[in-house]
Amino acid sequence: MRLVLVGGGTAGHIFPTIAVAEQAAKMAGSTVSLTAVCGSRDLDRLLYRDVDLEVLPLSVRGLVGVDWWRLPWRAWLLIQSLCSIWRDFSRRPPAAVIASGGYVSVPVLLVSWMRRIPSVIFSGDAALGWATRVMAPLASVATIAFEEARTQIWRTRVERTGYPVRSSFAAPDAATGRAEIGVSRHEPLIVVMGGSQGAHVINMALRADLTRLLPKAHVVHVSGPRDYRSLTADRDRLPGSLRQRYHLHAFIQHGFADMLAAADVVVSRAGATSVAELSAVGTAAMLIPGTFGAGHQIATARAMSAAGAALMLPEAELSSGGLVNALLNLLDDQERLRSIGAASLSRGRPDAAARIAAIGLRLAGHPAPADA
Repeated sequence: MRLVLVGGGTAGHIFPTIAVAEQAAKMAGSTVSLTAVCGSRDLDRLLYRDVDLEVLPLSVRGLVGVDWWRLPWRAWLLIQSLCSIWRDFSRRPPAAVIASGGYVSVPVLLVSWMRRIPSVIFSGDAALGWATRVMAPLASVATIAFEEARTQIWRTRVERTGYPVRSSFAAPDAATGRAEIGVSRHEPLIVVMGGSQGAHVINMALRADLTRLLPKAHVVHVSGPRDYRSLTADRDRLPGSLRQRYHLHAFIQHGFADMLAAADVVVSRAGATSVAELSAVGTAAMLIPGTFGAGHQIATARAMSAAGAALMLPEAELSSGGLVNALLNLLDDQERLRSIGAASLSRGRPDAAARIAAIGLRLAGHPAPADA
């Protein structure tokens, strides 16, 4: 039996797909062969490299929010990807498809619908992205993490499962995270990140006021590749006493769960994977939602803030020291940090990957555990 999983383009789609694949393999064992459909970028190849499954890259790119003159070429890439999936499914029809949404899922779910192959699409946003909104009616089941998303899906059975996180988030070790960078448990630690690609506006807001923050806390800054070189030059110019408190990384693949668990507060975008991982470790978060797309990150940040599970800081408030001011105020309020962390942890769904894998396997005709 063949099970096809779809997740590509960003780590926010790839990591949850890998988590579901691991659970499907654990449940079905050798009775199922797994194929991951992903994008053709270097990040996709890097993150799937160590995973024991077949990988099928597609050259598809997103159509929404791009310059008009790029649309003909991207439409052609979509047609190419549709043809590629059609040929693959003709040779080896899958028993079911599990897709994480995003533009990579579009050709796969379209072909699945045309060939009447059962499918699951899963989303972790409070406001669904374009691809998920359009593709969900073609799927057999749609799963959500936020109740606010339920009314945005029509014609399809909806289940609230939560959003999958990597297996390393099952038992994160804060002590290991701090030991990795040489920070004692008594010293404040802040993690600043912007997703796998980084967030330029967050990087620049931190850069502008970093010397005011470092005397108060160690900072782990996951910048993404774009700004890493210039930020490295800035780090090298810091006085030695501050430089050793600034831990700059372009990307962290291994040990990231331990690092998040070790932090007193995490500054992050409000992407589905970031929010799910923060809830898995129960660390207080300051969410700075991106304004791109259909505003799905803003809706997610608002939902978390309304539940007391995060603080929301709009991008417009980052300038003139707004980011560092908010962080310093938060570090001075330990009771609030604990309250936010506890509320976030209560929203975590550590079994989300297993539940989604079980839904996909049952659609494929495999006797997956009923309690998953």
